[in-house]
This record gives sequence, structure tokens and C-alpha cells, in this order.
Amino acid sequence: MLTMTSDRAVMRKGTRVFAVLGRVVPSGPAPFGATEAGSMVLTAEFGSLRLERLGGDEENTGLEIALPTAFSKEYGIAGAPEAPSLTRGIFGLQSSELEQVVTVLRRGNYPMTGFSREQLKCSVSSSIIPPSWPHVVLSNQPLYGNVVSVEAFVRILVSSIPEGQLARRFPALLPEVKKMMSVVVNQRRGLPYHPEVLRSILVEDLQAK
Repeated sequence: MLTMTSDRAVMRKGTRVFAVLGRVVPSGPAPFGATEAGSMVLTAEFGSLRLERLGGDEENTGLEIALPTAFSKEYGIAGAPEAPSLTRGIFGLQSSELEQVVTVLRRGNYPMTGFSREQLKCSVSSSIIPPSWPHVVLSNQPLYGNVVSVEAFVRILVSSIPEGQLARRFPALLPEVKKMMSVVVNQRRGLPYHPEVLRSILVEDLQAK
């Protein structure tokens, strides 16, 4: 059971498998050190980033998250290259699947998968995107909002299928849409990784101390 862990670790609790990216601090996820039940952490599950408190009975699987770099947009689970369902369970989509979706939708240079060493804000949900975390860039105009989290991107895409007639306009998307449905329908635990939520939680923790 969990007495010591590292950031970006894949955890298990019962039938649930998720990633713990680090303990929560104002500047973003930070390495752990010793942890206790009740610690507030940032988790990733089905492409969603959430704030949760550890119960203390989580099991460290020994697997770690592999994130994109400036040289490669691939991500996944280090030590489990042949487990696509595990990668989808953490990120929502495999890197090849996300790249295929944005390639089908691309007109000119956008959309494209993005990379940043700094944390960003999703222009749709205003949620925080941690450094190096997969996201989608819609344009080269930051003023109008050009960075979208994978969760927001997938939710917009799936909800646009009927009205936007995407099945007719982009038939190559249909196989990937079936995989993306898990991002939309699966229930997430915890609270959204949003600046206002983060601030209120940190204030509560300080008051409790």
C-alpha cells in the first residue's frame, strides 16, 4: 500500500487504475516525498485532470507516465508499451490516435498537438494544463484562445458529430470517435484542475492547519 511514491506514477485502487502526477501546490504538481492519507494530489484518468485526496490504500503499480518532449509528441506508460487500454485509461487516447484525429481535422497548419515546458490554461474550460501534458493547439492567435486540453477537445468533437455532420464530412474519424467515447461517458472522481478550485482547496488546507 501507499507509504512512499513518486510523481507521475500509475496507481491502482480496486478495479480503478489512474495516474498520480504529484502533490498539489500553487505552482503546479510537485514531487511527493513521504505521503499520508488525505494528501491532495493531481490525478489523470480518461484524459481528465482532477484534484483528489489520497485514501492511503492506493497501490503503486511500479509503472510511470511517459510524457511528450520537444522532440517527440508520443506519450504513454513507461514499461507497458503493449497496453493501449492502459494508456487510454490514463490519457483518454493514445498519442497515435490523438495525432490521427488532429490530422484528419487539419486545414493548413491547424489543429496540431502541442508541447510546452510551462503550464497553460485551456481556452475552453479554463482548466490548468500541466507542463509537458498533451494538449491541442487550434491557431497561432493566443489572444482569441488557441490552447485546448485533450478532454475539452474530445468533448467538443463528440458533441459536434450530429449537428456538424462530422460522420459524413470526416468518415475517417469514426473509428477514433468510438475510442473517444470513454473520455465523455466515464465518471471522474475529484474536482476539476481549475485555478479557482485549486485556490479554494489550498486556502481550506491552510485554515485547517
